Formats: sequence, structure tokens, C-alpha cells
Amino acid sequence: MSRWVSLVVLAACGGSTARPVTPTATPGAVTDPDGPHRSAVAAQIQPLVDAELANGVVIGLYDAGKREIYGFGKGPDGKPPTGTTLFELGSLTHIYTGLLYADAVQRKEVEMDTQVAELLPPGVTVPTADRTAITLKHLALHSSGLPAVPLTIARRLGSPDPFAGYGEDQLYRDLISTSLEAAPGTRISRSDYGVGLLAFALGKKLNAGGFAGALEKHVIAPLGLESTFFTVPEAAASRRATGTNDDLAPVAPWTYGALAGAGGLVSSASDQLALIDAELDAAAGSKQAIRAAMRLTQEAQLDSTGANEGLGWNIDSAGRYWQVGTTGGFRSFIGFDPKTRRGVVILASSSISLIDSIAKRMYGLLDDETVKAPVFPSAARLAKFEGTYQFDKFKLAMKAKGKRMYVEGPGEPPMRMLPVSDHEFWIEQLQTVAVFDQFADKSPNVIFIIGEHQVTAPRVAD
Repeated sequence: MSRWVSLVVLAACGGSTARPVTPTATPGAVTDPDGPHRSAVAAQIQPLVDAELANGVVIGLYDAGKREIYGFGKGPDGKPPTGTTLFELGSLTHIYTGLLYADAVQRKEVEMDTQVAELLPPGVTVPTADRTAITLKHLALHSSGLPAVPLTIARRLGSPDPFAGYGEDQLYRDLISTSLEAAPGTRISRSDYGVGLLAFALGKKLNAGGFAGALEKHVIAPLGLESTFFTVPEAAASRRATGTNDDLAPVAPWTYGALAGAGGLVSSASDQLALIDAELDAAAGSKQAIRAAMRLTQEAQLDSTGANEGLGWNIDSAGRYWQVGTTGGFRSFIGFDPKTRRGVVILASSSISLIDSIAKRMYGLLDDETVKAPVFPSAARLAKFEGTYQFDKFKLAMKAKGKRMYVEGPGEPPMRMLPVSDHEFWIEQLQTVAVFDQFADKSPNVIFIIGEHQVTAPRVAD
């Protein structure tokens, strides 16, 4: 890590992570050309593709039983992706792990507060703190005290597939060496380690074939999902999208191994809309297969007002259920509102977090609100931001290449600056916003918004 990047990280310490600020398009090719929201969705999504921010995006809309699917950009065959194109789900897999857990509780295979150690082979050590053991509920609610990922994975996070070859024996070794960051049940902190361990333990209890077999038997098959896999069969391989990074370069798939329940599923927009349909059916009191377990996952688990947690679901203050996922080359979102019976699915073959902001706009379209289309800078405008800027003791070079903007610091390769308006940019690798002067012919400075802090870097001679 270079010294200037270190300064960015240090400036963020003690503050919340910066989020990208929220910013008539040519209609793109769609899966549902006659859908009622075709033009409105295209006005929101096609600009992202045209600005080279996303490689391929599929939008799924659900409105009281009616489903719409629209695809933009490039799918695996070079044409726009469709409702059957396969994307890595990342943390959307948590929903399925939570559902398997709830179903096991409903069938009395486990209890909500069963200790995870009881489901693992004899002799496997599970960390404790303050004499408190980790339960399945702790794992599902991210309150186990386990870190975000095991140390073995943390050391590989810069690699193409940090989970490559991560097996059962390594998981057991990591459990032995892990120290909890808090006593179980005392603090919520997102942990793929915890959700992955929950899935792994349930697999040991429920199916000799492990978690994948248990999920197929108890969740995927009962829901009738035909394009949701851990291992994509050969017959479906041609439908699998290739993931890309923030500069749209292809990246390797993430495999997850023993922690597959944390993010290993691959699925389609069509299947995710089917999940929303089943979730809303469950919320309405249906007694069809697995609906009782779904209602359990939807129950607010925390003794708090406002936002809450379900089993695999986040619940916002308006009562909407949602989950986001990311892998090395994909970003995903799913959400639904039991009150309006509306839902949104977003699957993208690009890993940028800007994809998340689309969800609010899609809900707005479903609610017949006027939603402004995003506006991104032209190549000519990007050229006005080019130059050298002084960041503390270091000079940063801002360079435009066609529709793309980059920042390059001493000792670091160029980093993509993703536009969120005509003068504001999101630097994914630094989780930082950069704001240029929108009125000057040549921006006199750039302001970096880092957590709760701002750092101004003035323009200087090259």
C-alpha cells in the first residue's frame, strides 16, 4: 500500500464509510420488450452501460404477481443478458442459508439456540468468549463475534479467488486459531465466516452430501427454482455471465468451498423473482411448501425499533426486506415490500457498489414516482478534470481515457474513478468520493470525502 493510499485509510478511521452520492437515455435491448416499465427502466440503466460503468445488468420487477425482466449491456453471448442468465449471488446466498436454518427449526431438526459445536464432528473446537458459546441464531444474525472472514481468507482478499481450495480441514484449523471480536450475542457485525459456518454445520446435520445437498432437498427443489446452483451443470454453462471489476476487466469466479453458504450460489433473475413471489405468498399466510419457514425468516429478531434483522434478511425502517451481494466480479440486490406486494431484483456482472443505488430508483418507478435519469460526464468534460493535484505531500495524477477517469498516486497503479454525476466520482478501491468544481473550466481542486472527513487537494503544476 502506498503512502498516499495509507493517508486515505487513516483519514477514514473513526468515521463511517463514505457512500457514493446519488446522481433522456437511449432505450436498451430488453428481455421484456412489451413490459410497462421498459422505457423508464432503460432511462435509468442504459446510461450506466453507456458510461462503461457496468458490463451487463438484469433488472427484475415484481408488482402484485406481475413480473418484468429487462436486460442491458453484454451477456455471455455478447447480447444483452436475459432472465435466465446466471450471475454470482454473493451474500444473497445468506437468504437461502437462513431459510434452510428456519426450515430445520420448523422440522425440529435443530432449535433456534442450538450450539453450533453440537452439529460439528467431535473434537472440533469452536471459539467462545465470556463463557458464552456460539449458537446457530448468533451465526444467522451476525452476532457470533466471529470476524468478517477467517484469517486464511483475509490474507488472500487481494487474490482473484480468495476462497480457492478452502476446505473442511482448513475451516477447522481456522476455528482453533480464531479469537472472537465480541462475546456472542452482544454486537452485530456482518460475518461471512459466521453465515458460512452456519451453512456448513447445517449440512453436517441434515445431509450426508453437505450443505449443497441439504439446500437442494429442503429449499431449492420445494421452491421449484431451476437455475439456482452451487456448481453450474454443463447444460447451463453457456448461460453463465463473466464477472468484471470496476474497470470492466474479466475476473475469476469465486468458489467459497467450505463456506459456500456465505456466498456461493449462482442464479438468474427469473429464479430470484420466483423467490420474491414465494416470500410474499408466505407473508400473506400461505401454507404451501416451505412458507412457514419463510415467515420465520421474516420475523424481526432484534428488540429494537426502526431497522431490524431477519434470518438472512435485512429489514429497513419502512418494513422492506432486502439483501445485497458482491463477489470479485458481480453485484446483486433483492428486496420486497409485503405492504405493497412489490419487489426488485438487480443482477450485474460488474462488482461496483454503485449498483446498489439502482434499487431505490426501481422502487420509485413501481410507485409511479418521477425518477430523474442519471447524468454522467462526457469525454470532453472529463478532460477538464485532468491534471495534477496535491494530496498532502503527494502528487496525484488525474487522467481521462475516453469515457473513463483514473487517479494515479505514487507507487500505485491507476484506480478507476466511477462517475455518479457530471462532477462527482466514486473510487471503489478506496471507498472514497472525489468531487471536482463543476463550474470552473479547469477544476481548481478536488475534494476527497473519506468517511466523515474531507481532504482538499488543489491543482498544481504537472
